[in-house]
Amino acid sequence: MSTLLWLLSFTLHGVLLYAVIILYMRLAAVKETEKQQKKLLEETENTLAAFLLELKEENEKLIDNLDVPSVQTEEKQKEEHQQAEQHSERGAVQEENNALPEHIEGLINEVERAEENVNSDARSFEDEVMSLYEQGYSAGEIAQKLKSGKTEIELFLKFRSKAVKDS
Repeated sequence: MSTLLWLLSFTLHGVLLYAVIILYMRLAAVKETEKQQKKLLEETENTLAAFLLELKEENEKLIDNLDVPSVQTEEKQKEEHQQAEQHSERGAVQEENNALPEHIEGLINEVERAEENVNSDARSFEDEVMSLYEQGYSAGEIAQKLKSGKTEIELFLKFRSKAVKDS
């Protein structure tokens, strides 16, 4: 019977030893988790501190920028005032234009028509070059027909073909 008691005692000691080892391992895991939590907490505090510093710097910049626009708004008000004066001056000039004699108005109209003709001639020159090129004329022949330089026509055609290819 004593053997049985000894055997039972060894078994109970083994189970208790096994339980102590398991508890020790769990305690070590809890301590490791606690260390990780502290480390995570420190990182979070550091991140928040950096964020707060950035936020503080941005707020200071914003305050500085808010001070500067007050100067800028004064400048804008001055510009608007100047524009209003210019607008009133333009109105005065237009009134003077209305009071111009008819022969001056006629000269102004002629100048405006001449400018329009120059613009339309430039367009028609381009159109003529392109139409002659599409008809199969060479750059030299186009230059002779339009009384222009051969190099000018070649460059025009070269740039026009690049523009067509790009689009």
